[in-house]
Amino acid sequence: MTTHLFATLLTARAVAANNRAENDGNATTLQKVIRGGRIHSTVSSEAIRYALREVWHAEDAESVNRRPAGAGFEFADKEFKKPGEFIDTDVLGFMHAKKETLNRRAPLEVCRAVSLAPWPGTISHNFASPGSNPAVKAKDPIPYAAEVHDTRYQYSVALTPGSLLKDAAGRTERTLRGLQNLRRVAGNHARYLYDFSPEAVVLRVTPDPAPRMLLCFEEDEHGHLSLAPLLARTAGEEPDVEPGELIVGTALPVARLEDLEAAGASVHSGVKAAFSEAIRRAAEGLEADATATKGAK
Repeated sequence: MTTHLFATLLTARAVAANNRAENDGNATTLQKVIRGGRIHSTVSSEAIRYALREVWHAEDAESVNRRPAGAGFEFADKEFKKPGEFIDTDVLGFMHAKKETLNRRAPLEVCRAVSLAPWPGTISHNFASPGSNPAVKAKDPIPYAAEVHDTRYQYSVALTPGSLLKDAAGRTERTLRGLQNLRRVAGNHARYLYDFSPEAVVLRVTPDPAPRMLLCFEEDEHGHLSLAPLLARTAGEEPDVEPGELIVGTALPVARLEDLEAAGASVHSGVKAAFSEAIRRAAEGLEADATATKGAK
């Protein structure tokens, strides 16, 4: 048996803007995808992974191989001679452009974050005052615009703790705590803030190798949240998802949450308690996996 950990995280509702450094004319643009026949804004998995590295670096700079931008972007081990020594090269994987045998697939897989609500096409128009940018010599105010979206984002992750090279239980905990405490993801410049820490989370610790719960939150036109798609997968004599494997944390009103709890899911009134239970279950799963492996030998 191998223990797997899956999660779908839902952010607070806020205004996202300028989450990348690309423009359309004088307008900074949001990345977008078509979902359910409608346009949704999206945030890349790379941005989420980078923010996770920032969290780890703030906790313990020596535990990270690649430093974030504010710390110089240097690699402590650019040849990846000891990939297990650093949490980011272990959890996030790496690619060496000239030595393919050194490449490591990331044990932590991250979906793109997708807005819960469709993007209505909102654009904010502004003017930069003369002299605000020393690189631009203009006597008149400079018009610019930004695509903005007042929404929540949801994204999913997958991790097999036993595939980590070192301190699997400890690094699984640091990874989950990092996701719990994510901050600067959807804003590209210091002037923007979008809190990417989850306001609701669904976690699953299971021997099942497939998530079966990606992007499981829904929101109707009135902003009401629901976990109906996930509940449907827990039904029947042989459900796709065993409800007892699910851990839900949220203080938000979510439709069908009571039904999930009645079916056997563990429900908490906040995300921190849900993460704590998932960390405990993952550690127990690692111990059970190790015992089973020794028994097989």
